[in-house]
Amino acid sequence: MKVVFKDNISYEKELIEKGLDEFLMMENAGIELANLIKKKSKNIKNAKILFLLGTGGNGADGLVAIRHLKKAFAFVMPYKKSTVFTKQEQILKNIGFSFLRKEPKFKDFDIIVDCVFGSGLNRSLDENLQRIFKKIAKSKALKIACDIPSGLGQELCFKADYTLCMGVIKEILLEDFAKEFVGKIKIANLGLKPYMQNTSSFLLEKKDLKLITKKASSNKGDFGHVYIFANKSAGTLAGLGALEFGAGLVSLVAKENFSPLIMLKDDIEGKINAAAIGMGLDDLSILKDERLKNIPLVLDANCFQSENLLSYLNREDVVLTPHPKEFSMLLKLCFNEDVSVEEIQNKRFFCARKFSSKFQCALVLKGANPIIVQKEKLFVVNCGNEALAKGGSGDVLSGMIAALLGAKFNALEAAKNAVLAHALVAKNYKKNKISFDALKLIKGLKCL
Repeated sequence: MKVVFKDNISYEKELIEKGLDEFLMMENAGIELANLIKKKSKNIKNAKILFLLGTGGNGADGLVAIRHLKKAFAFVMPYKKSTVFTKQEQILKNIGFSFLRKEPKFKDFDIIVDCVFGSGLNRSLDENLQRIFKKIAKSKALKIACDIPSGLGQELCFKADYTLCMGVIKEILLEDFAKEFVGKIKIANLGLKPYMQNTSSFLLEKKDLKLITKKASSNKGDFGHVYIFANKSAGTLAGLGALEFGAGLVSLVAKENFSPLIMLKDDIEGKINAAAIGMGLDDLSILKDERLKNIPLVLDANCFQSENLLSYLNREDVVLTPHPKEFSMLLKLCFNEDVSVEEIQNKRFFCARKFSSKFQCALVLKGANPIIVQKEKLFVVNCGNEALAKGGSGDVLSGMIAALLGAKFNALEAAKNAVLAHALVAKNYKKNKISFDALKLIKGLKCL
């Protein structure tokens, strides 16, 4: 698990309070950047490395990295130079380094390093830099971004194969719109690792996954009876997802289903430990049922069209699993606000936190990098991929969460672990991502 910060400010303030000054942090940043470049260039004979430099702190980090490499080229953008940049520039000049005076041919380089702007950029990229980024995009060079890809979040930005975060991961790198531009995220150690207790946002990793464990003496009744209220297709997928993820028993309340492994019911009968409701379900009268009052629940899909959903929002044992369009509907229900899908996708962390600050339930905001939040605790998963962009994958996820609820995981733990497992199955799929589907997802749960 890695900590996630909104920006660098609080982390860098903490470093300064511990005695690390700006110059030392910059030296550490440059060394870490140089080490990443060395690692990625070791199999490239006589690798030609180009640094594209801004004239602030990000550019200064690049200058330090150049000093720690045997050979590199540097082109400085024609901006007003900061004090820290000028100081590092002079050190390089003192040891005989020569800067490129003309814009280079980007196709001639094996590695291009973006050190133009860091996380402090608050304006649009100028036309000249946009033109340069368009040229770089056509280059076959390996592309590395220092801190964040310059212009990230704008219509045009640097598209990196690797992004080296300075000290901590920033939220912007984990927004859905960033996924195709940041590449693989690495973290530079600036001299002090961030303390877990100083943040409430985390990036989940494979090692964080907790599954249902079964003893040799276990029986099916030990792991919960999960009920699915859905149509036959979505309900079958959710039910199989629940079974494969460890539920002891699964019943589908529907007229028919497609699997002999799932019991078919007309209504709730006997013991029920958890339920998933809403997937393809037209009749939502179940949301009025008093028998669900003390049952842990997953509410999905059509539930977000019903005002009866509102009575569940302050229950700590309830998990909501909307995709962005459904989340837009949910915000309309809760706050009477018209928030478009585009607005949500541009500020997913903000929207998820706003909702969570008002209600007690757990929220899973689906997307390329799903966000899981309850009260002040927020988690994000970025190891999934486009293979999950298929009908039915969300139904399986609802079943998986319900399985964990039935096994006595609390709502936040159930949501975290199911979403992480869901993403890991897609990541582990080695064949053509286009061929992935909900049934392969269910089958892949066996391999976690």
